Amino acid sequence: MLLSATGDADSSRVRQFLRFAEQNKIALDELWSRQDAGGQIRQTVLAVPNPGRTAMIFATPPSHRDETALIGALISHASESVLTQGTAVAQVLLDPSEVLLRQAFLCGGFEDLARLSYLERRIPGRRQRPTYAFPDEVSLESAAECDEADLLRALETSYIDTLDCPGLRGLRKTEDILRGHRATGEYDPKLWWVMRLEGQPAGILLLNPAAAHRGIELVYLGLAPEARGRGLGRTLLRFGLAQLVERDERMINLAVDERNEPAMRLYRGEGFRLGLRRRALIRAAAHRSAKATER
Repeated sequence: MLLSATGDADSSRVRQFLRFAEQNKIALDELWSRQDAGGQIRQTVLAVPNPGRTAMIFATPPSHRDETALIGALISHASESVLTQGTAVAQVLLDPSEVLLRQAFLCGGFEDLARLSYLERRIPGRRQRPTYAFPDEVSLESAAECDEADLLRALETSYIDTLDCPGLRGLRKTEDILRGHRATGEYDPKLWWVMRLEGQPAGILLLNPAAAHRGIELVYLGLAPEARGRGLGRTLLRFGLAQLVERDERMINLAVDERNEPAMRLYRGEGFRLGLRRRALIRAAAHRSAKATER
């Protein structure tokens, strides 16, 4: 039922999912189902906790509108289970065409966060190595060279007045966010950079190889307010692309909030093209606490 709205997913697809879960160490402890009076499973929801105090929620898609409230109740139950165990944010990514499933998540206490564009481009070859030039007051250090405090400071300053999913701000500690970024793909400290402006952390670029080195994910690029509007984001992106020229991966991808117009212009201007779109919804433990206080 988790893999099909009608419950007719064939056994090979189920076995493939179970192998994927085992290979990627996806726990199935938070697998919840609703049964009818005859004991038949009708809907299923899976909550998968991730490093950084987040959890992804997967649910049986409603086959008709009358099911949205029932599935929403199950989504709420599964989300509440992980949120009471230390998860800070439960989230889901939906295809924009999944209108009924979005309604089920709204019934389950989720809120719209953003419409995300997933962009990609080929990594330049040696002959197309990007050129870049930082001003004298800018310096770079990899995560292998700088302190953890500098990484945290660079992240925190980049969140000030951010246009990138601003609804997430304040829902998790920066340490949790950093832990989540490290768990995306395969962490390599030589592909993480802190940009300093006059000696102070004022920008950050995080690149992670995907599993099995099929590609590179641009996990995060952000600048402090004092570094914005100077072309440093473009320079930092070109610097990162230049570091990938000698690697085996040939594609780089990222996700960006479509409302973040400066970032959309930057990536499109540097050759990134749309792959797909997703609608992001969240349910936060912080909202639960606020509502409890109000009551």
